[in-house]
Amino acid sequence: MKRLSIKAVLSTLLLLLFSYLAFSGTLLYFGKTGLVMGITRNTLRETHFWVALLETLLILVHLLINRRLFLQEWKHLAARGRSPNTRSGDSIPASQEAPHE
Repeated sequence: MKRLSIKAVLSTLLLLLFSYLAFSGTLLYFGKTGLVMGITRNTLRETHFWVALLETLLILVHLLINRRLFLQEWKHLAARGRSPNTRSGDSIPASQEAPHE
C-alpha cells in the first residue's frame, strides 16, 4: 500500500474511533444506571477502554508516520523567528495581542 493511502486509512480510522469514544463516553456519563441502549454499562465501559487504548496506539503510529512533516514545520517556524502560536507576519503571539476596537 502506498504511504499516502496508509495515512488516509489511518486518519479515517482515528476519526471513526474518536466518534465512537465521544458517543460511548457521553452515554456512560449521562446514563447513570442499568442498560444503555440495550448494552450493560460494564460492557460499554470495557469497549470504551479498549477502543481508547487502540486510538492511543494509532495516534502514536500517526505521529511516527508524520514526524518528518512535523519536524519540517517546526524548523521552518524557527528559521522565521516565530513560535507556532503567532499569526503570519506577527511577532507577538495572538494570545497576548490587545483587543481590537
